[in-house]
Amino acid sequence: MTLGNLAAIRQENIKRMLAYSSIAHAGYLLIGVAAMGYGVASAKPAVLFYLLAYTFTTLGSFGVIAWIGNRNDERLFVDDWAGLGSSRPGVAFAMTLFLLSLGGVPPAGGFFAKLYLFKAALESPDLTWLVVVGALNSCISIYYYLRIVVAMYFRDPLRPLAPTDAASTRVALVLTAVSVTVLGVFPGQFVTWAGNVLGK
Repeated sequence: MTLGNLAAIRQENIKRMLAYSSIAHAGYLLIGVAAMGYGVASAKPAVLFYLLAYTFTTLGSFGVIAWIGNRNDERLFVDDWAGLGSSRPGVAFAMTLFLLSLGGVPPAGGFFAKLYLFKAALESPDLTWLVVVGALNSCISIYYYLRIVVAMYFRDPLRPLAPTDAASTRVALVLTAVSVTVLGVFPGQFVTWAGNVLGK
């Protein structure tokens, strides 16, 4: 968690930033795996729910990256996203939703994914310190996710936007954004389903 976040916080390239943040998310998942090792029954559904929320969030965020660029201008740096909130408000809103979910900010699905994961780990007193480390790392990650949000909404564009505006990409962004929202609105239902799938 710590190594992934410290590496991500230094990145200007958004793809690299998200790649390093995925290392941190693997660390969060290991908190759930550790809880499973201590025999915590709620850990398995929590891990499955986390995987579900993280999958939709990651697909959506990389979908926005694919949409905003083109073959001649990939626009992979934070500065390249300046002004997106005014020129493409729908896409900027979707990316903001995905970034908040990755950072674990309510009411996005990623917040409840971390909440259930940490809650499961707290059932074992031996893992309390690990949950504290996870919570502190979540706070660190919010900083570099918000850098992109600030660039989209509070900075003027450096050059005109020429996105790869394919219909399939737009559909994928809508579906992933709706999925992340639904996971945040009905988290308990999905955790219950995950428990049923795992026979808990």
